[in-house]
Amino acid sequence: MNTHHVRQRRGRIAWVLTCLIGLSLVGSMLGACGRIGSPQPPGPRSDFTYNRSYPAPDR
Repeated sequence: MNTHHVRQRRGRIAWVLTCLIGLSLVGSMLGACGRIGSPQPPGPRSDFTYNRSYPAPDR
């Protein structure tokens, strides 16, 4: 095998790895698309801590 084939092979491997990394990045970014509704915190509504006055009256 001469050096021309070795360079050509390394270039092809680098191109394939770059494509795989790019596709995995795009796939991970698009993984959250299509979720139904807006995000909601877990638990009952009485446990939500936002929209309270500051400082909290119970302290």
